[in-house]
Amino acid sequence: MYRTTEERLRALEQEIARQAFQIQLLQNLAANHEKYALYQYVISSNMSENTFYSLQHLTEQYEKRFENGENFSLIDFIADFKAVLTKDGLFLTSSELSELVPKWLGGANGGIGFSASLHHYFYG
Repeated sequence: MYRTTEERLRALEQEIARQAFQIQLLQNLAANHEKYALYQYVISSNMSENTFYSLQHLTEQYEKRFENGENFSLIDFIADFKAVLTKDGLFLTSSELSELVPKWLGGANGGIGFSASLHHYFYG
């Protein structure tokens, strides 16, 4: 699988970085239990810190577009969301994305997500 020791070391460094990020998320769970389902998904998907923050940045960009009165659709947001995940090697089906995006934006079971305004815009 790995041709050189350097490749193996890079892979191990990436895995350690992911695990450190997951520990940080667990600490966040202790402080913010309303986002439990969301953080639980991030941890179980082995999402990298870079991807997590890239998705937050994408969400902030769409919030600004919403505040500026720009028109866009849920399909646009999901396509951009999927592109960020794909860069990290996370390939989700349409049904998985349909479950994740509402959790990401509005939270699960009345919890808190990352953008209530976009959640209401897309899902009413």
